[in-house]
Amino acid sequence: MKTLFVMRHAKAERDSDTGRDFDRPLAKRGWHDAEAVGREMRVRGLEPDAVLASPARRAAETVRAFVSGYGEIEPEFEPGIYNAPADRLIEIVRNAADGAERLLIVGHNPGFQELVLRLAGDDPGEHSNHIVDGFPTAAIATVELPAGRWSEIAERSGRIVELILPSDLGD
Repeated sequence: MKTLFVMRHAKAERDSDTGRDFDRPLAKRGWHDAEAVGREMRVRGLEPDAVLASPARRAAETVRAFVSGYGEIEPEFEPGIYNAPADRLIEIVRNAADGAERLLIVGHNPGFQELVLRLAGDDPGEHSNHIVDGFPTAAIATVELPAGRWSEIAERSGRIVELILPSDLGD
């Protein structure tokens, strides 16, 4: 069984100093939310073995804020995650190191929303209802996948077992 934690970057500013989307920083609320989600993940005992993140500024800053709440983790920045469609994200996950049983991936919508919905099969907990209309910023969906190797994960085979929403955590 593999576990994939899918985290959308936290709330970002609309613009950057350079005018490039890639360089948009987190908003104050984004820093707060990502740190709170990191704390909650630690409280729930959800421990990633590996972290793949988009190198875009808002995703990299999300990881930094998450770490301040969760504790030290070493991310690997994967350029292919930046604004990738779900097909590319599935390929990236399938190429993850099999030594990691629990992988945290940090990046962007709309690809991340579609990734979760495409990997999830039946959702008795109805977590997908919170994602289908938009994957909230700084949210983490925990998807369990019945595979011994990342290369074996199949669409619609997983199950969303937890969803951490910043809006549920209060201040």
